[in-house]
Amino acid sequence: MIKRILNIISAAIHEGLDQIEDPKMMLNHTLRNMEDELSKARHAIVKQQAIAASYEKSLDEAQALEDKRRRQAEQAFNAGAEDLARKALSEMKHYEARAQYYDEQAELAYGQVRELKEQGVLLERRYEELKDKKQALIARANVAQVKERIVTALHSIDTDSFCREFQRLENRILEKEIRAKAGTSFATDEMCYARVEYADEVEKELERMRKEKIS
Repeated sequence: MIKRILNIISAAIHEGLDQIEDPKMMLNHTLRNMEDELSKARHAIVKQQAIAASYEKSLDEAQALEDKRRRQAEQAFNAGAEDLARKALSEMKHYEARAQYYDEQAELAYGQVRELKEQGVLLERRYEELKDKKQALIARANVAQVKERIVTALHSIDTDSFCREFQRLENRILEKEIRAKAGTSFATDEMCYARVEYADEVEKELERMRKEKIS
């Protein structure tokens, strides 16, 4: 029973976080199930221990009666009462068989107790591991869900349209940059041309300004 529960729990944990709609709820539910199974396992161990103890008690009682009937048979035989000795020996054999049966059953019951304890320890270890991993698993599930939403969103976006729009914007900016650069070059060339064209008149004005300064 416990092994089956462990297999089910292990399969649920490793099923895949993409299958979990509410990881916190699923993990809490799993933990509660494991707590219930731990409680059942502890109860089964106690019950099996009681059964083993009962067989052991019956074994002690059967062995005591076997010894008692053996002594009675010896006493009757020594007293010459063979019929009574025969009856005592018959009962002795009965209790001897019962003692053997109880011994076998007690050994089997204690073996089952050991097995249940081992499986209970394994279940409890898995339970503690899951408790320790609970927050980490929830975090991983949340990250996986966010990534899945992002991928879904990206797939729903027409990336080609966005790329074309950005290309048009880049082309417009480039055109503005070219026009601005061309305008600056034109203004500079125009100023240079003006300086050459009016060079003579500029010199005349400078000469006039010099004469006025001397006079």
